[in-house]
Amino acid sequence: MAMKPSSGLTKTQNQVIGELDKLAKKNGLKVSGGKLVYAGLRLRGGNCVLRRENWLVVDRLQPYEDQLDAYRRALSGFGLMQGQLEGLSPQAREALARGAGI
Repeated sequence: MAMKPSSGLTKTQNQVIGELDKLAKKNGLKVSGGKLVYAGLRLRGGNCVLRRENWLVVDRLQPYEDQLDAYRRALSGFGLMQGQLEGLSPQAREALARGAGI
């Protein structure tokens, strides 16, 4: 099931996040998003293991670059091959490469 688009982002930014969401799922991550607040504190998204399943949790209210950073950090451990990136739009490939050195 696709994640709900993030409010406050452009159409292109939401498309990039959607592509990275699919890529994360293809690599075995379960993806969850929402407002990450605990005890009044704003939490940063990232990956974690819950009941032996790998999860990526993304705060959909964070700015675009912060959401991208959560995807970059989570996907960096997968050693993505060029073939996995070929299905991505140029904008999604550039967004990954900008922070991950791909």
